Amino acid sequence: MSNEQAEREKIIEGLQPLFKEAEKKGLWFHCHYQDLLFSPAELRQAQSEGRFLWGAVNWTLVKPEERLDALEKAVDCAKADAAKFAKRMKTK
Repeated sequence: MSNEQAEREKIIEGLQPLFKEAEKKGLWFHCHYQDLLFSPAELRQAQSEGRFLWGAVNWTLVKPEERLDALEKAVDCAKADAAKFAKRMKTK
């Protein structure tokens, strides 16, 4: 086994407690460095392809519903900003 393969296995093994918790509680993996969000199945798939092989310190578990709520709020705010700007354009 190469050093790279050993490191991959070490990372994946270190993530197992997080995977168990995520799957049990319906949580998703979030990496705040790049603002990435993955379901456990999505992260397992990506890691099987050699991507996002980062240690547990790089991941937090979050409720996906909270992320959806935040995105919907951002959409509402963006729509309100666009409406205000369009109104300003009409008055100029």
